[in-house]
Amino acid sequence: MIINGTVTDQAGYPVVGATVLIASSPVPVPDIAALTGDDGTFSIAVPARGAYRLVVRSEVDLAEVAVDVAAAEAQVLVALSG
Repeated sequence: MIINGTVTDQAGYPVVGATVLIASSPVPVPDIAALTGDDGTFSIAVPARGAYRLVVRSEVDLAEVAVDVAAAEAQVLVALSG
């Protein structure tokens, strides 16, 4: 299972190099993180279906987002405000 996402700034532009961390998950997981690419996208493989909480950190902002992984792939859009 995979969580795919895009991180943008408040104007809708991709945020490059933001760190995306799993803060909580339905099962214990090791520290899992990803960096956003040039287009603001990221992918994180997760071991189980259920509710996940992601923390997204850029150089100027921090956000949390809830993601429900109900199928093989979940999509999330994170809009940073800073």
